[in-house]
Amino acid sequence: MANRHIIGLHWKLFFPLVGLSWLIIGITIAYFVAHEEQRLKENLGNRLINVNSTVIEAYRKGADLQNTVEFIKLFTNRTTLDPLRITVYDSNGTMVADNAEATIHIYDGNGNIIPELKGLWNNPDEISTHDIELDGAKFMISSKSSPDGLIHSFAALPYKGEVHEFLSVDPMIWIVVIALGIISSLLAYLGSRELSRNIYALRDFANAISSDKMPDSIDLKYFSKDELGEVSIKLLSLYRDKLNAEHEKLHHEQQIAMNVSHELNTPVGIIKGYLDTILADQNMPEETKRKFLMRVQQNTNRLATLVNDINMVMRLQDNGSGIELTRINFHDIAAKLCDDIKAGQISKNIKFEFDVPDPCYVIAHESLIMNAMLNLINNSVKHSDGTIITLRYIREENGRAFFSFSDNGIGVEEEHLNRLFDLFYRVDTGRARKNGGSGLGLPLVKRVISAMNGEITVRNQETGGLEFIFSLPTTKKSA
Repeated sequence: MANRHIIGLHWKLFFPLVGLSWLIIGITIAYFVAHEEQRLKENLGNRLINVNSTVIEAYRKGADLQNTVEFIKLFTNRTTLDPLRITVYDSNGTMVADNAEATIHIYDGNGNIIPELKGLWNNPDEISTHDIELDGAKFMISSKSSPDGLIHSFAALPYKGEVHEFLSVDPMIWIVVIALGIISSLLAYLGSRELSRNIYALRDFANAISSDKMPDSIDLKYFSKDELGEVSIKLLSLYRDKLNAEHEKLHHEQQIAMNVSHELNTPVGIIKGYLDTILADQNMPEETKRKFLMRVQQNTNRLATLVNDINMVMRLQDNGSGIELTRINFHDIAAKLCDDIKAGQISKNIKFEFDVPDPCYVIAHESLIMNAMLNLINNSVKHSDGTIITLRYIREENGRAFFSFSDNGIGVEEEHLNRLFDLFYRVDTGRARKNGGSGLGLPLVKRVISAMNGEITVRNQETGGLEFIFSLPTTKKSA
């Protein structure tokens, strides 16, 4: 059913186009033919008027009117005026000159002026031509009277023979009409096909989509180079981008699910292993049992942390929609981190320095930004091999405050920089697991910053170590 509708579209476009073309050609030709016939008829009418004028001029000069009529007939022989009729009457209605084989009779059998000629007889000053019926045939007739009103000259041409041919349109015009019709029909066909080409292409892509055989690329030759083709290409591109985004999102979610399962299985497997060992050996020394239980506790804590981190990632998956942001003093956040590190609550082997003005207001979520900073610190403590962490204020620009978080550690290879914020990505898998890394710390940082309408980037410092540059809005308007 769909194919018939699409094919019908081509013809629905074609028939109106070809019909309109033929209509325009028909109207144009009809106007041309009518105009040409009128022009030719006026030409003949002027010739009849000239004939009458010649007769009246001969009368004015005293010439013999019969000789004048015969001379005119001789002169017009074998021309368009060959069937010309000329008859001259005096004021009493008596014929004074005539070409005998074709007399123009003005009286009927009862001696009355024929009604069709009465108007011409009664209006001697009128110089024009008229179409009348005489002797059962149609004529073009003209009359003229002498200035003294004593002579009336009548000249007439029957609509037949040479006159009919003269007034007929050149047959070549119909060949031109047919040629124009064929050309316009061909152009209408090509035009409707061109307009339908985008619909055909969209149909093919719709069929490909419905059969799950979407091509890898869009071949532009299937679309016309016009606004409709451009719109069609944009629509398909948008759909392809949406489809690719959905596939990428599905792949990403599947990858996350696999990674989550893998990360959860690791501590769960360790816990199960230790517990099975303890239960299987009832005579296990208390010291060994305590050591195993401590390992169970460590992995239980690791599992709880992992679950909390995964929950946090899911909360922030859509850029933290629903998170309430407030105006906080970032200097207080930095000061608290410094106090915690000095007290040894985070690490005893690293020094924390900060340079943030007081006050330094930003629009953020206090607990989430604290969590992000702790993740950055833990990342440096576990993986940088550095001894100093620095948090400093850089500048405010376009309603955003920019900060730098850096360490003096070993940094990472350039090939890893673009993937540090990917979920479960580890630069050194073995070492990261040994240090308790899950590959969720830095992804959480990026999602927290993004959820608060900020941005974060990372680079290796020339002096060594990593530097994270992040921004936070300073006003709710920019947030």
